Amino acid sequence: MKKCIALGALVAMMLVFFACANDTDPLSLAEYTLPAMETTMPLAPEPSTPTEPECPPQSYASAEYQLESSAFVEYWLAQLTLEEKIGQLIMPRLPWQTTAVNADLQPWLDAIPFGGFILFSDNVQSIGQVQQLTNDLQAQARLPLFISTDEEGGRVSRVGRLFPNGATLPAFEIGQMSVHYAYDIAAVNADRLLPLGINMNFAPVADIWSNPSNTVIGNRSFGHTAEVVSPHVAAAVEGLQDSGVFATLKHFPGHGDTYEDSHYQLAFHNHDIYRFWEKEALPFISGIEAGAAAIMTGHISTPQISGHTALLPWMQPWIDSGNLPATFSDFWLQEVLRGEMGFGGLIITDGLEMRALTDHFMCGQIALGAFLAGADILLIPANPAEAFQALLDGYHEGIFTRERLNESVRRILYAKEGLR
Repeated sequence: MKKCIALGALVAMMLVFFACANDTDPLSLAEYTLPAMETTMPLAPEPSTPTEPECPPQSYASAEYQLESSAFVEYWLAQLTLEEKIGQLIMPRLPWQTTAVNADLQPWLDAIPFGGFILFSDNVQSIGQVQQLTNDLQAQARLPLFISTDEEGGRVSRVGRLFPNGATLPAFEIGQMSVHYAYDIAAVNADRLLPLGINMNFAPVADIWSNPSNTVIGNRSFGHTAEVVSPHVAAAVEGLQDSGVFATLKHFPGHGDTYEDSHYQLAFHNHDIYRFWEKEALPFISGIEAGAAAIMTGHISTPQISGHTALLPWMQPWIDSGNLPATFSDFWLQEVLRGEMGFGGLIITDGLEMRALTDHFMCGQIALGAFLAGADILLIPANPAEAFQALLDGYHEGIFTRERLNESVRRILYAKEGLR
């Protein structure tokens, strides 16, 4: 993407600133050539503004991001088998209502060397039970696990009910929370999560609630404008990470001005690239500057923005229609997020079991497409074994290289070295 000059407004604003086809047999890569599940693609909404030339006001990154390394990272990079490396990329949820590592669960854990797990409310009964569960999960792993959850506070809270005051976020009028309080709320959440054995939080929400009809984000956002949301996002990142829990900005490149809920259908962000740099980008930039360990991609199509590559043959018609989800976009994940924004941390997908993807693609397509686009961690594939096999087949058939695999594994190892 060509670099343009004129980021004055951006800098000024910055400164005052988550059912596949459940096939039991793995698919061969030859079956990944066409979109599955539907023969037609969803229609993008009519453009609300003319398409502008696609260049950001200026490159945010002044130099190519550098992958971190250490003796720990290089030792494990050399020790891990191919299967173990691919397992590090996959973060499933536990089977429904699993609350303990027992004889029923153990074969599932033994089948694939997963790099982490996400906990939901059905996995949570009491403080002692969660502690035992996470301890037992860690004990059976060769490497430390990411144990994650969604504890935003407010209406998205997986463990809040275990504590006297419930979810930490009181019923504030949106946009009325102080920046200091955003830090304190995040720190309280981290102080709850870490003793439970949860070391990664899928928060804060960096989306701007600029569309009043958007209910999937709504008051999960810190506010209606970038000027309000950006400093709150930075404060929340610092509150979580100062207390030892990795923060995850979501949902890149921005879910706040969509009508659709990507849990149920593909969502559309119907604006051009200039609008992204002037608005949606700012809270993510603020969170990156604050040191956020991870960024979560959203299953969001951006029909007014081009530049995506057909990394697999089935992607081309989705690109031609403007419907390709950002989850599969090298433009969004590599050119913008890694390149322009200089983000060197973990890129994590939103849940890959969400219908925005599974209504149109199979598990193997989803896993391979997201990884090729630049994701490091594949969250909640609906069929983890199929996702694992698709990546294994992709490597053996030359779809991606050992260098590309090691790139993501190196980031994961570097983060795991810092786990408390």
